[in-house]
Amino acid sequence: MVAAADELATGLTLGRRFVEAIVAHDWDGLAGCFAPDARFLAVVANETTPFREKVGGQAAAEQIRRWFGDADITELVSSDIEPMADRVRIVYRIHEHEPDGWYLVEQLAYATTGEAGFERMNLACSGFRPVPG
Repeated sequence: MVAAADELATGLTLGRRFVEAIVAHDWDGLAGCFAPDARFLAVVANETTPFREKVGGQAAAEQIRRWFGDADITELVSSDIEPMADRVRIVYRIHEHEPDGWYLVEQLAYATTGEAGFERMNLACSGFRPVPG
């Protein structure tokens, strides 16, 4: 039972680091949240090709960088990281400014943690919703 509690604490810490790395545009730090052979599966609303599948921490971080890397301002609106049975639930809402205006985006992820970081992450994205003004 101690190992499960340690793994859960590690998962919650990784979840916080994951969100902080996105907001800080720390792509190397983001990649470090994942195990080297991690599986990253994502679905993005309102896309012609909504499904993304990547293997490895660097590939997962690169996919997330493609979504958030163009922003010159990235603000965390809210986040919640909590246990979900044998996984970690990570939800965050980000307000960001890109070259063509302001956007609001929310992502929800369920991650399985191992000794080397997130071994698997399933993520759903709201898509980048334009914000007037």
